[in-house]
Amino acid sequence: MNPKSKIDLIQERIRDLRENTDFVATLFESLIGYAIIAADFDGNIIAYNEGACQIYGYTSEEVIAKQNIDIFFSKDFIEAGGLQQIIDDLIGKGRCSYEGEKVRKNGERFPAQSLFTVTKDKNGKVIGFVEIVEDLTERKRAEEVTVQARENAERIERLEKELRSLASLSSPPQTGITGRMYGVVTLRDGFSDAFSELVRSYEELMDLALEQQAYKVKHDISGRLGAMAESLGFYKAGPRDVVDIHTTALKEKTRKTATVEKRKAYTGEGWIMVLELMGHLASFYRNRAQGTGALPNQKTENSDEDANIKEARNG
Repeated sequence: MNPKSKIDLIQERIRDLRENTDFVATLFESLIGYAIIAADFDGNIIAYNEGACQIYGYTSEEVIAKQNIDIFFSKDFIEAGGLQQIIDDLIGKGRCSYEGEKVRKNGERFPAQSLFTVTKDKNGKVIGFVEIVEDLTERKRAEEVTVQARENAERIERLEKELRSLASLSSPPQTGITGRMYGVVTLRDGFSDAFSELVRSYEELMDLALEQQAYKVKHDISGRLGAMAESLGFYKAGPRDVVDIHTTALKEKTRKTATVEKRKAYTGEGWIMVLELMGHLASFYRNRAQGTGALPNQKTENSDEDANIKEARNG
């Protein structure tokens, strides 16, 4: 008598699963929102529901009796012994859970939560295991949006406090305070080249802010706004100049933007940016006042002012 082939053995295990276990076939087939996969302890896939097709991207014909369960885990996770640990826990305890990355047919990794439990025949003999998988992609995305919204709200609250602080620093002038500090001569009128350069820098930061939101990349926007605030401080700029830079840049970006959605995005990010820039400028003036014992941007000698302007242009 010829020994059974591997395919024959797997097909036999599939029949055992469907005919001789307490596995509920109707539940297996109808539960769409979850991937349900049955396998033997060699990892051979012997059952695979419609939910698994939708989550992983493989059809049942592609995996049943043809693939091993390790195709759903990343290579680095397997090489680190993660899958073997799951199997060991499953054999030892009868069930175990896992939350981490899984892999779709197209190679995309996604967050998932899995519950593993052993399957037994009617005599109580362990013949394999079932994995029930929930795709956490949308849940994680919603959590990220919630966290981002909370962080933005806290950030705006901090920046508004800085804005109020800047307003107090810009209270009615006292002896020695230049008109430049309080916007009697605007930055646009007094230093048009510097104003244009700051507007261009601000426009670039608006683009980076949108890119950061869209592609989840990191740009040091706060650091660059801080550097811009230093330049504004050296030019003795006030809140009116900051608003002027913001509105000029926003008008230019929205003029060039075709979609309403992107205009709204520029407006939203710009609102946060202008508050942060105000906050950095307030900090600049406050630190300068504390460091010198003088009021912010108090005019002393012309040489000092010229040096500041030169440093801003070169910085």
